[in-house]
Amino acid sequence: MENDDRLRPGHPLYEEAMALELTVRTLRHAQGKKNPEDVLYASPEWNVVSEEFVRDLYRAMGGNPAELP
Repeated sequence: MENDDRLRPGHPLYEEAMALELTVRTLRHAQGKKNPEDVLYASPEWNVVSEEFVRDLYRAMGGNPAELP
């Protein structure tokens, strides 16, 4: 049998990951920042907002966004 460690419903870390994502989305909204779903998908603005979102998510996980490319 194949070992399937993908993160999906039922995986031990799935709920934690979803809670972290929701927290970042909520904090960004409270700060007046847009989330990726607030702008047109694949537009130049979506690219900027998505990158900012990933940096905020990385920060929430304890990382330093300045370390990202």
